[in-house]
Amino acid sequence: MDGGRRLRRDVGLVYWSRAVSANLDPRRISTAVVFAAIGEGWRCLRHCLQPAVALAGVFAALGLLIHGLLWRFGLTSMMLPFAGGFLLVGPAVLAGFFGLRRAYGAGRRAVLADALAGFRQAPRGLWVMAAVCTLLLMIWLTDAATVYSFMIGGDVPTPAQVLRFHAFTSVMGAVLAFIVFCVSAFSIPLLFDRRATLVPAVSASVRAVFGNFAALLVWALTLAGALIATALCPPLLLLSLPCLAFASDLLYLEIFPPD
Repeated sequence: MDGGRRLRRDVGLVYWSRAVSANLDPRRISTAVVFAAIGEGWRCLRHCLQPAVALAGVFAALGLLIHGLLWRFGLTSMMLPFAGGFLLVGPAVLAGFFGLRRAYGAGRRAVLADALAGFRQAPRGLWVMAAVCTLLLMIWLTDAATVYSFMIGGDVPTPAQVLRFHAFTSVMGAVLAFIVFCVSAFSIPLLFDRRATLVPAVSASVRAVFGNFAALLVWALTLAGALIATALCPPLLLLSLPCLAFASDLLYLEIFPPD
């Protein structure tokens, strides 16, 4: 069956409820489902544009502030590592967007209160994952700063130095980001829906990633591409963050469908 048609049909059946299937066996999906989820995420964004952009605006403003400080202190080469760090903590902000998407999926008009309710009702396990992601962010930024001090230091960097720095930190960051992606891609929504506790949710997430490796590699590369774009232009986060957050929720519901 066509992935896009199946996805759009299932979306209308999904609503924010804790009475969902406890089945943690991931389904197989194709890359067509990934693209269908992104398209549906964009349509969802268009229908709840105001609250979604308002929530994303908080993180876009923070990104602009960080970019401004890095520019002010001559650390522009660190912009990409800082932007990459968002991939590590991004899962922690999904609860608010899940609240918006579930309201839209239930046929209601999504408002900012739905996003706030998503954060308020997030279970303890989700916040534990958020704390772990934040810790990994601190480790990543410390390592990136250490590499920066060795490769560039206080001198005005040459293009060759910047290229080597970004090449090296990209490899480092890709490994760390892949680990975070495996453990958090589906554990966060499973925890949000209270379908599993922390350890089973993480285990199910890892199985889902490796069971759908080709399709989810496309999804991971899409996230990375969006990251690079927002590193160059932080205001793009106003649209890319909610769109991809909604798509993430839809992919979760495809791989771990409700009854």
